[in-house]
Amino acid sequence: MTALLEVRHLSVAYGGVVAVRDVSLSVGPGEVVAVLGANGAGKTTTLLAVSGLVRARSGDVVLDGRSLLGMAAEDVARLGVAHVPAGRGIFPGLSVADNLRMGLYGAGRDGTPEGEAAVERSLELFPILRERRTQAAGTMSGGQQQQLAIGRALVQAPRLLLLDEMSMGLSPTVVADLFAIVADLRSEGIAVVMVEQFVSQALAVCDSAVVLEQGVVVASGSPEELSSDDLAAAYLGGGHAPAQRLAGPPPGARERLGVQLAGSDVRRLERLAAERGSTVDEVVADLLEKELR
Repeated sequence: MTALLEVRHLSVAYGGVVAVRDVSLSVGPGEVVAVLGANGAGKTTTLLAVSGLVRARSGDVVLDGRSLLGMAAEDVARLGVAHVPAGRGIFPGLSVADNLRMGLYGAGRDGTPEGEAAVERSLELFPILRERRTQAAGTMSGGQQQQLAIGRALVQAPRLLLLDEMSMGLSPTVVADLFAIVADLRSEGIAVVMVEQFVSQALAVCDSAVVLEQGVVVASGSPEELSSDDLAAAYLGGGHAPAQRLAGPPPGARERLGVQLAGSDVRRLERLAAERGSTVDEVVADLLEKELR
């Protein structure tokens, strides 16, 4: 399948700090790609570079054979890229209906029959939005606001949807519903790149995943190809060289756990390791493997 989006050796820096280094990924029409990794790994920056909200230092972002580098974010949106940012980015003082219309405006579809039909489609997809159509968006629950953020993106009739931490702060039931929507979008031919902390659910819905650690791709492949060791190292700190495939639990993980987790959590892991007669590294890898089954 020909890729709709290709990120080629992308590097992004904020001043002198390199946030993303030599990141590559691709997604075809109707495919879902998950971008995984700990906080600060460069996941959000990667999405921002794709949508034109930050500038790449090197590399390229290509949509359907056309480079997006140097384009303004609104021009990228009008080419069919919709971005749902972390924190949702809705307009809390505007009504639900007006928030949806803002999505039309950003894509240059306001006042068109196609735009109005797209609004109706979002209201069908998220019935609660129809019920709350005149309500101020900021007075809705977190789950309803996330539905609005996705619905607003969909009125743009995107070919590519970027989802950043869709499930943040939401209940498991709402999260499950949102992941079901992602599966529906795939069946409609919409490509999705999602940054997600609900790793097991992201892997259940995606076609492939890219794992970032400190701005570098440390593993990639289908959900079946990614091991629990890949994810344990990325989330708990592995200190791997760029693009090196992870071979197992990283050495020295116990010391890094003291930085990544609360002290009480580290002590619990240490007690569990002692009970099992194993190392903390092995306990973490085992727990992650059970979570991802």
